[in-house]
Amino acid sequence: MNARSAESKSSENLEEWKVLVVEDDEGLNTLVQKNLHRDGFDTFGAFDGKEAFDFLSKNRDTLVLLDYKLPDINGRDFIVELRKRGLDAPFIVMTGQGGEEIAVEMMKLGAKDYLVKEANILDYLSEVVARVIKEVSVERNLEKAEAALRESEEKYRTLMANLTEGVALVDAEENFNFANPAAERMFGVEPSGLVGRNLAEFLSKSDFERVRRETKKRKSGISGSYDLTITRPDGQKRNLKLGVSPIFGPDGSFIGGLGTFSDITERVAAEKKIRYLAKLVEGVSDAIISTDSDFKIASWNKAAERLYGWKAEEVIGKPLVEVLKTEYPDSPEKSNKDNLLNGDVDEVIQSCKDGRKIHTLPSVSFLMDPKDKTAGMVAVFHDITDRKIAEEKLKESYEQLRIVYDSVIDVIGKIVEVRDPYTAGHERRVAKLSVAIAKKLNLPKDQIDAIRTAAKVHDIGKIFIPSEILSKPGKLSKEEFELIKLHPTKGYEILEAIDFPWPIREIVLQHHERIDGSGYPNGIKGEEMLLEAKIIAVSDVVEAMSSHRPYRPAPGLDAALDEITQNRGKLYEPKVVDVCIELFREDSFSL
Repeated sequence: MNARSAESKSSENLEEWKVLVVEDDEGLNTLVQKNLHRDGFDTFGAFDGKEAFDFLSKNRDTLVLLDYKLPDINGRDFIVELRKRGLDAPFIVMTGQGGEEIAVEMMKLGAKDYLVKEANILDYLSEVVARVIKEVSVERNLEKAEAALRESEEKYRTLMANLTEGVALVDAEENFNFANPAAERMFGVEPSGLVGRNLAEFLSKSDFERVRRETKKRKSGISGSYDLTITRPDGQKRNLKLGVSPIFGPDGSFIGGLGTFSDITERVAAEKKIRYLAKLVEGVSDAIISTDSDFKIASWNKAAERLYGWKAEEVIGKPLVEVLKTEYPDSPEKSNKDNLLNGDVDEVIQSCKDGRKIHTLPSVSFLMDPKDKTAGMVAVFHDITDRKIAEEKLKESYEQLRIVYDSVIDVIGKIVEVRDPYTAGHERRVAKLSVAIAKKLNLPKDQIDAIRTAAKVHDIGKIFIPSEILSKPGKLSKEEFELIKLHPTKGYEILEAIDFPWPIREIVLQHHERIDGSGYPNGIKGEEMLLEAKIIAVSDVVEAMSSHRPYRPAPGLDAALDEITQNRGKLYEPKVVDVCIELFREDSFSL
């Protein structure tokens, strides 16, 4: 596009607008631009319809000075195309010829003015442009204001129609002047059936007198809320909570109130049910406590009094979480509200009135109203203090048994050392390295315990190997080595009589296997091997090569690490090798 802009812009309000001169006569186009620019307008030029449409598609708030006859399109077709493209640009038509018919046609098509290219047109052109821009700005502002008003009214109507709470206007004599659909449904009347009716039609005499007393308070400017029981035209009774704010006229006189109604029929029924159930559970051995929708204690049975020490009258109406100070052993970072009031509970520790702490097992159920909102809760607390004490004693016994168990494992390991004194401490060192690798791999504690135990007894099968072979100060014969290779299987058989909580026998059986299948006794490989066995296999090689043997000097730690590095992924599990190397090279681990 050959659009050209004038060099400067005025600081008046009109500067927000651009003026596009669409004129194929270059001299006239430039002259009009300069004249308008001098009067403070931001001007651009276009010489045909294509340039004009390109400019308008990229620039909003543009007034078009349109030559009626262009090389590629006439004024009428230009305007039709403008609308077709959805371009909301105001325009003034300029022509050097054409009569009244063209002028009328252009004005009907939406032209803001029609100017003839006469000799003095530049004398008043700026004034016309300014007037049109101001008119269009006013029109657009009015359209925006009207649209905003329509939107606001529509939102208000939608809000009133979709509110679940009833809303109504009543005058000073309790006559309904307005009611939304929710209020009409609550009162059981047809649409618009409340307007013109009096609140007394739905209330007992005593309740209406109460309303009149409340209205006197409204006249003093006081808002308030209270519960009412209405009788609908079909005879059905409903419980409503009414909140009222006073309304005063321009002269300050009281003219009525704005009321909001909530149907609390189900909630009232639920509260009655809770009170009824509370009477039924007085003889139960477990503490049973109910609350209202605000989680304040509504009932507290005799068992609760016996368990916690507070009488019902001491706690009714108080927040449950303030009375029952509760600790959560499984999630100590959570508060009472995070746990107890959300039903997210397991065993808990609670404080009694006399300061004692007891263990209880809570069971929480929530009461829901028809709108699926919480109307309260019922919590049952079963005293498990005696059980917890018994469990602690059992735990102590288990720990003592664990100590004995570990001692037995150590004794089994020492049996091998007696048979093969030259490798004394080998199994302990393998266990130390294996556990370090397992911890660095972030394995769970139970799996680490299995690795520690298996490593301590992994060579137990050597007690079946003659001592002279185990301590032979020279190279073993093929037959002797075949005997040595039996020790994983023999270890597996020896441990068969022990009921381990982990696959210790399988780990011992596999500790000389290799991931490429070249190990013994069964030549298994890869995923067939237990991770625990893969860890002990690496630790066994590193410890053995780092230690002296009667048939050879110790190759040393560096040689051992080179061995597992060179055979990483071939004989030994890669991640186990990586962690082992890291322990020695970066963490300064020592056997």
